[in-house]
Amino acid sequence: MFQAIYGAVYMLLRKSVLFVVAGIMCLSSFSTPVPEEPRVKNTDTGNYFLPDYGNTLISSHRSGKGAAPENTLMAIQSNLIYAETDSAIIEMDVQLTKDGEIVLYHSLFLDEMSDSAEYFAKKNTTVFSKTYDELRGLNMGENFKSGDSYPYRGLRGDAIPDEIRITALKDVFTCIETQAPGKFRYIIEVKYPHPWAPEIVDGIYALMQEYSLTDRVIVASFWPDVATYIDNNYEGKINRAANPFEIVDFYGCYTRNDDLSNEKIKFTALQMPYYWDDGKLLVANLGKTGFMDYAHKYGISVQYWTVNKAEDAQMLSQSGADLLMTDYPDRIRDALYGE
Repeated sequence: MFQAIYGAVYMLLRKSVLFVVAGIMCLSSFSTPVPEEPRVKNTDTGNYFLPDYGNTLISSHRSGKGAAPENTLMAIQSNLIYAETDSAIIEMDVQLTKDGEIVLYHSLFLDEMSDSAEYFAKKNTTVFSKTYDELRGLNMGENFKSGDSYPYRGLRGDAIPDEIRITALKDVFTCIETQAPGKFRYIIEVKYPHPWAPEIVDGIYALMQEYSLTDRVIVASFWPDVATYIDNNYEGKINRAANPFEIVDFYGCYTRNDDLSNEKIKFTALQMPYYWDDGKLLVANLGKTGFMDYAHKYGISVQYWTVNKAEDAQMLSQSGADLLMTDYPDRIRDALYGE
């Protein structure tokens, strides 16, 4: 019963708030922004997520969902080819199992990507309702599509490769930091609020300390209470992204040209949609050069998701975007740098 009620409330709140935020951002224009020469250009910032102008960073969205089943070790490993490039950035989503393991997964219900409905003999099972060992029995590549085929569909039991089973966050760092030590940066989105968020954030910080990742991680979340917990317990220790309400507030400051020089801005990055709902709604004002300039004035990294079209990547990069999250890092690298 709790799971069903939580699921309904979760989806209602998330969709309502996201569309309100999108509406606010679109008040003045639905037209594609015209790229302009930025007035504020980053140079030698010393921040892993604030590159010099013209060197827009590229991050693999959901660990590399265009190359492999999303948020799996197989997807994580697909990033190793970028170890010597500015695409050595992995974005991943994390949740907490019933027995306290931080694992990679994006959606509320496991059915979306796995054979969960068959394995647990019921629909709409959540990560937090099962132990890590129970979840390891799932095929997390069940619904991964490559071209016109589903290469991992139907794999069961011992036939499921470990690389497409549920993946613990600690195993991500073990894999990447062993094979490419010090090369990668990480964006970690916490998918749940309280009561799970504090344990997730505490666990992330412990791993950051273990692997010396303090400057190379940004923690993000849709939920404001996650930001509050980070601010109250890890200020100056965890770099975090703004939540949707903070983005709205910051956008309002931009439209009024407020001077924030004496304000304490607690987030270090703005992570925002450029296209909403698979291109059906254009959140145009967030892609304006003036908005990026305003953020850069205060040392804030401007990051966009999910950018899969070459023309969008080129426009955002030219306008001053610091980082683009994409399902197809190779495609976006080619669009920006011709490599």
